[in-house]
Amino acid sequence: MTKKRKSKRKSKKNITFWQKYKKLFYLFLITILAVFLIYGSFSSIKTFFVSNFVSKKSDKKSYPSRELLDKMNKMLKEEKAKVDILKKELTKAKKIPKKSQKNRIKSKSILSSEAVDYKKSLEKYENIKPNKKETTFLIHSKKPLLAIIIDDVSFSSEVKKIKALPFKVTPSFFPPTKRHPHTPQLAEEFDFYMVHLPLEAVRYPHPEPKTLTINDTQNVINERIKNIKKWFPRDKFLNNHTGSTFTSDYNSMIKLYKALDRYNLIFVDSRTSAATVAPKVALKLHKKLLSRDIFIDNIADISYIQNQLKKAVAKAKQKGFAIAIGHPHSKTLQALSMSVSLFKDVKLVYLSTIYASIKTNSK
Repeated sequence: MTKKRKSKRKSKKNITFWQKYKKLFYLFLITILAVFLIYGSFSSIKTFFVSNFVSKKSDKKSYPSRELLDKMNKMLKEEKAKVDILKKELTKAKKIPKKSQKNRIKSKSILSSEAVDYKKSLEKYENIKPNKKETTFLIHSKKPLLAIIIDDVSFSSEVKKIKALPFKVTPSFFPPTKRHPHTPQLAEEFDFYMVHLPLEAVRYPHPEPKTLTINDTQNVINERIKNIKKWFPRDKFLNNHTGSTFTSDYNSMIKLYKALDRYNLIFVDSRTSAATVAPKVALKLHKKLLSRDIFIDNIADISYIQNQLKKAVAKAKQKGFAIAIGHPHSKTLQALSMSVSLFKDVKLVYLSTIYASIKTNSK
């Protein structure tokens, strides 16, 4: 018996710590896993319950993220619908045959600020008959004269392209502003230039700073013209940028002519209004008046612009001279550079040449 007891004691002594507490450790581990499983399933059940039942009863403001998600989904659906519409329109446009090129041209947007202004003036003054212009004719010239004015000139890149044209054009520069501060310096690169004076429009969304309005006093107009003469000392002519409201107001035009007289400047009517009173004022003050005959780039298309140039040439042949107005858009300058052959029957001159060569008949 003693030997057996001794062997048992020895075997107990040989048992390790792991062997002794192994079962307890497994039990502890199983308990922890069970707790995690139970807690996890409970929390998921809780989340499901809250999102589907409690949230409906609670105040909507306490769950903004859900509403925001719904709004975003709605916006995405709307934007997708717009994209689908645009894709359909693009597919239709690609299928238009070349024969309908003229129809496509009509859909292009108007670029010319003066043309936009003139269009708005037609809406406002639709019942007003255009003012009768003075009869103006050339004193002498072997060929009909054509002057092409490029309005809105503001930047050196435009100056470079205008100077590259193989014939005379008359650049008309904006007065300096923060957006285009160097127009007086750029003007000095030309033998002859004009100033493009911003006047009040019927409705134009982007008026230039210090645009003259019909509410301006004589002193305000005088000061504006004084500064223009100071910035552009060689300038002799200016034409209106927009101005459908201003040039249709008799008193305002009288004030403008007085200011121009004071600083030896000559007004050229861009004819942005169907009801312009410039002919009436010029007749009253015994002034010669030059007015625009054709806008050449109401549509940004080379074939359209060239067709307008043909009309300008025909007008020059009809009355001895014509004045066309364009803008320094890439399509316009490209069309002009490609149109030398269109001018074989006229003489391209600066505006000053036409002014010096005309006489007014005020019968």
